Amino acid sequence: MHRRRLAALKVTAALAVCALGASACTSSGGAGPAVTVTQTSYLPGSSAVTGSSGPAESPVTTSGEPTQPGSASSSGPSSPPDTGGSSGTATSPGGSSGTAATSGGTSTSASSNPNAEPDGFVPTKLKPGEKPPQFIAVSFDGAGWHEKWEYYFNIAQQVPFHFTANLTGLYLLDEAHKDAYQGYGHKAGTSSLGSWNTPDEVKQEVLDLNKAYAAGDEIATHFMGHFCSDNPPGADTWSTAAWNSDLDQFFDVWKNYRTIDNVPGMPTLDVPASSVTGERTPCLEGSQEALYPALVAHHMDYDQSFTHRGVSWPTQSPNYKIWNMGMAEFPMHGDTPGYGPNHFQITMDYNFWYSQEFNPSTGQMKQVSQAQSDKDAAQVQATYQDMLDGALAGSHAPLLLGNHFND
Repeated sequence: MHRRRLAALKVTAALAVCALGASACTSSGGAGPAVTVTQTSYLPGSSAVTGSSGPAESPVTTSGEPTQPGSASSSGPSSPPDTGGSSGTATSPGGSSGTAATSGGTSTSASSNPNAEPDGFVPTKLKPGEKPPQFIAVSFDGAGWHEKWEYYFNIAQQVPFHFTANLTGLYLLDEAHKDAYQGYGHKAGTSSLGSWNTPDEVKQEVLDLNKAYAAGDEIATHFMGHFCSDNPPGADTWSTAAWNSDLDQFFDVWKNYRTIDNVPGMPTLDVPASSVTGERTPCLEGSQEALYPALVAHHMDYDQSFTHRGVSWPTQSPNYKIWNMGMAEFPMHGDTPGYGPNHFQITMDYNFWYSQEFNPSTGQMKQVSQAQSDKDAAQVQATYQDMLDGALAGSHAPLLLGNHFND
């Protein structure tokens, strides 16, 4: 098989149910031909293994937005079901299904197609025995820093590239009106984030969200106060009632932030609340049995919180029909000091960084040189490449890569 380098792939990143359904992905309705794709996880240096397992790490205590290693394994069917029609944006063609855009983001054959994605890609049904495209789904938690919005908007013009922004809802409240939010079991106006936006920062955040949505990016939720096990009661113990409370407040702030903040000249958020169909929990914590009923009550389709061993196709909860889009636990490329070779790592930027540079003797992250930082980055990229090579050689299961708007 031809080896595609990450930099050469046309990457898009919305977490679309049909886009990830392997049986039949269509832009026109219809069931389409059946294509069998087994639920397999690909790990380097080994045969394919089936199923999933829990996290390789214990949660680490942090402050602010970075996440902690997650919990729980997935449940659901052993292969992606026939989902029928298209329900979202973005695919990353690594196979033959669909019409891909050119490097400039347009396609002559797709430009006039009403089912074309913003970059010109048209989802089509798979032929019998045909492998699905290779998807790479990239997401950013928090999504509240204008300079990073601009950075990734610029990347999007070069690749082309779409991503999912898991918005922390508090970024739509200014500090003067922080009491409008009360986390479950916490005092009004408190959160684990440590800081609040100014009115001007709220204005800029709204403009960035509008720009992202207009460009074809997806907005999901990262809930509100980012309460984790280090600030109890946190997401690790939240009940369905607690999740419902946080989601109710997220959508209330989404719809009414202008009235709440009462700031002259506040722009209108042009992203419909109905487009928010997925989430990632704070610190990847919580239980499916408590969380999923709240997702159903808020008309959501997928969750990004619960990790699994290896690169494998998403599964759907048989009880709640929520898609598990959790990140992989995958061996880091080469040797990791303190852990040795083949150290399993959740595929999120913070978790890579923690494994590479946490100093157990001080309990702090190391201050590293630029040369060490470059070495760390090369190891992460090599790990991504291992994931991609395994997926391309196997079932084309999607790469789910989690990130933050951080330096």
